[in-house]
Amino acid sequence: MNQLKICCAILFITILASCQPQRSKNKIILRAETLFSTSPERAYLALSSIKHPDKLSKADYAAWCLLYTQTKLKLQKTIGSDSLILVSVNYYKKSNLQKQAGTAYYLLGYIKRTFKKNKEAMEAFKQADFYFRNLEEHKVKGLLNYFLGDICMEDELNSYALTYYKKSLNYFLLSGDRNLQAYDYRQISNMYHVLDYPVDSVMHYSNLALKLSKAAGDSVNYNYILARQGELLYNTNFKLSNQYVHQGFRFFPEQRTYYAAFLSYTYSKLNMPDSAKYYLNLSMSDRSNTKTKVISYLAGAYLEKNEGNKDRAFEYIEKAYAYRDSVFQKSIHSQLYRIDKQYDLTKKEEENTALKINNQNKLLVIGLLVIIVLVLLIVFLMVSSRYRKKQVEHRIEKQQLEFVLKAKQAENDQKRNLLLSKLQSRIENTLQLNRLTMGLMKHEKLDDFIKELSTQSILSETDWQYYIDEVNHIFDGKISYLSSVNTQLTRADMIVITLISLQLDISDCCSLLNMKKNAMYHRRKIIKDRIGLQQDIDLEDWLSTYLVG
Repeated sequence: MNQLKICCAILFITILASCQPQRSKNKIILRAETLFSTSPERAYLALSSIKHPDKLSKADYAAWCLLYTQTKLKLQKTIGSDSLILVSVNYYKKSNLQKQAGTAYYLLGYIKRTFKKNKEAMEAFKQADFYFRNLEEHKVKGLLNYFLGDICMEDELNSYALTYYKKSLNYFLLSGDRNLQAYDYRQISNMYHVLDYPVDSVMHYSNLALKLSKAAGDSVNYNYILARQGELLYNTNFKLSNQYVHQGFRFFPEQRTYYAAFLSYTYSKLNMPDSAKYYLNLSMSDRSNTKTKVISYLAGAYLEKNEGNKDRAFEYIEKAYAYRDSVFQKSIHSQLYRIDKQYDLTKKEEENTALKINNQNKLLVIGLLVIIVLVLLIVFLMVSSRYRKKQVEHRIEKQQLEFVLKAKQAENDQKRNLLLSKLQSRIENTLQLNRLTMGLMKHEKLDDFIKELSTQSILSETDWQYYIDEVNHIFDGKISYLSSVNTQLTRADMIVITLISLQLDISDCCSLLNMKKNAMYHRRKIIKDRIGLQQDIDLEDWLSTYLVG
């Protein structure tokens, strides 16, 4: 069993070292960490080369203490005190490094066990289990619960031990490690036997352990389980029990006197007195072996009975019953002790649970308040950001709109100036034509000359439509809209409205249209009637307001 615990401890330490990085920037510590799995001796030498680790930074010193303790345990070196690992515990429990905190508490629990302080070891292991609770480390959590089961088993808290073993089994099944599953099935089988479960259930878990240990190639565990089955069968199947116990006798020489008691009993039942005597003498030679004394006495009784020594057989039976009575009395006291201890443990767990719930409630309240404050702050920042964003967008839109309006205004002014310049040239040509017509009345080529000038000065129907369309485009379709709303407006009316929109005075309009001023005034009056304006309203002012608005 001691070898098993050492193997499990070393396995646990190796797993922890491989699954977590140390939060240290020290080159020597980082180098020792890389050497830990492959060469723990070199890792130990590297860590020992730091002469004054306590002068390192707090993070580096905590990492050094953790890795140094792990290395010593893996090398099975003696650890005199828990002072170093407590440095790591005190540092990591205040940090958010859950793996390191869990590892530190595990090492503390393991060291406490070596000092025979099971209560403190259990508290440390439970703390380690608490820090690993949210991590996907199934194998590590399984080992932690396995060790907690071992402590309960040693303290004869068998129901608690069985609970922890079953919990660890669930984690081992998730991890897929057959070797660890075999150890767990073996312990569950032992607990079933101690708690007087049916023999079929005990053997079921024992056979599962036997099968998995064989598949994993673990000869130590395989032979232990086989020998254990021989112990369980010693009073029902003598031949098979003798065969299985012989495996333990050969494979575990340090426990030969223990197994010799079972062998002497089965040999006596199989009526093989020579072998029975040999193993009986061997078992009786070890006075410290009290676990199998009753079996040894019964073996001696059967042996003497078979040889006809009834008095001697009766003495062995008396010793067996007397020793069994003393064991029974001790068992009664032990049961009372276990009941008291279970009560204390239950009460302690209730207190711890209540304290954890209280602390969790406080943390929840604090967390909730922090979340509320953060949410309000985020909402405020979002609203503020959205408001500033809208202001910026509004400012940009306003600037863009102003730019577009200015650009459009400049473009319209350019177009209007171009139209005005064209119309101005037409007006000048028309005035020149009129003068020439009057001055060339007597010349022979008057008609041809007038015809040629007319093409340059008189606007055709197509030309007028061009000007109407251009003005309509400059003022965003308001000219065509005015015509569609007031269907009574004629083409001549639209030409006049177009010229007014270009801000030509009456004289220029009359020149372009070859009209008298009175006729132009009359035309404007008709236009006002057709668009529903009062006669006292100036048409030019109204058009200016309509086109700009």
